Amino acid sequence: MPRCYNIKVKKSIIFILLIAFLVFVSAKMVFAYSFFGGVFGGRIISMPALEIAEMEATGYICTVPGITISIFPIGSPPGTPTSYFIPSYITSKTRTTPAIGQLILGRYSGQTMVTCTLTLWLPSHRRSTTITTVSLDTINLFGTSRR
Repeated sequence: MPRCYNIKVKKSIIFILLIAFLVFVSAKMVFAYSFFGGVFGGRIISMPALEIAEMEATGYICTVPGITISIFPIGSPPGTPTSYFIPSYITSKTRTTPAIGQLILGRYSGQTMVTCTLTLWLPSHRRSTTITTVSLDTINLFGTSRR
């Protein structure tokens, strides 16, 4: 067999192995991306989040260990949520405090249940308590613009 034939076979085998490697690496990257959660971006339109504001407007008291926001999505993938919970221990990577009108970009993963309580006094001098939970997606990394 001519020597050039062996070189062509070796090159084609290396090429096929390279393609197979790239397919596996890209599949693992997609899996890792979905494991770490989703990304979002937009403009902050409400603080607290609209769901929490609605509950508080009807008399509920919501216990929130952090802040909640609602955004108008800009450049976010379809199906991205618009209301989020930011735990108190998560700080902006741009060192700016979130405010209405700011642009925000970040990553979210998991959900947090916010408990809202409504206490009513009945005519018989008894107390009636209603507890409702609101589920918000949890931000684990974000940055905001400078206003």
